[in-house]
Amino acid sequence: MLANKEKKLQKRKSRNSKYKTLIKNQFKEVEAFLKKTKIDEKELKKIASKTQSVLDRARSKNVIHRNKSDRKKSQLQKRINSFHANN
Repeated sequence: MLANKEKKLQKRKSRNSKYKTLIKNQFKEVEAFLKKTKIDEKELKKIASKTQSVLDRARSKNVIHRNKSDRKKSQLQKRINSFHANN
């Protein structure tokens, strides 16, 4: 029994780590994209959509809490909107 629990724990830990890394990398990609001088609107929407998709997948797999997912999406949208307001 203990061996099965250990396997489950390792599997969950691996999956959680994967999704948390994906989330961090997506947010870094958005920030790097917004710092560029010339920004393509379509590309920005594509990156934002991909980031929200990663958040939704992590939420559905119970890697992050639903409120955290919503909060991160809100922060992302605020960051994009503030960029639009400045330009």
